[in-house]
Amino acid sequence: MLKELELMKEIIDKKYKELSYDKRDKSNIFWKITEFEANAIGQIGEEFVKEIFRKFNLKFDETKKNFHDEYDIKLQDGTKIEIKTARKGKNNDTFQFNGINPNYTPDFIIFIGILENNVLYRILNKKDKIEYKHEGRKWMVDLETTEKQLVKMNPGNQVNYKLTLNKKELKNISDLEDEIKFNILKKRPFKPKL
Repeated sequence: MLKELELMKEIIDKKYKELSYDKRDKSNIFWKITEFEANAIGQIGEEFVKEIFRKFNLKFDETKKNFHDEYDIKLQDGTKIEIKTARKGKNNDTFQFNGINPNYTPDFIIFIGILENNVLYRILNKKDKIEYKHEGRKWMVDLETTEKQLVKMNPGNQVNYKLTLNKKELKNISDLEDEIKFNILKKRPFKPKL
């Protein structure tokens, strides 16, 4: 199993024990995720990315705990990173990433999509991939090849939006560490594995 998948499984197992769940189909490696509520899923994604950053010996504020804030991780150099995590919808191949505030200005948003047997991701860079375009009342996100609309999470909510991504719009988790190293840490241009 890929080291990234093993890391995600360890974090999910820890959260599963913490919440005392035990009644699900156990044939999939991430079967426990189906019982978690949205905040627990978000915490799993944040811990997953933080663990990868720790592997690179990156320094960030370890005392920041689950505040609904402009970012989830602030690196020593001031880089702000927001992490959004979602599990796959029950009847389709989409992920709904909640709590996106277009007024916040993180340098990167890392989307983590958890399937029953795999993990996918997407990193958006504020400088060249995140463009909020106010068209009437619609906020749009530029995903290089397509624009996706941000939708209000509840009627009348002018702050938090959700972004729905198809699993085809996400990348295989095996590329995550290289993309973090090369795009966020700027070691060299990132080229996905073929």
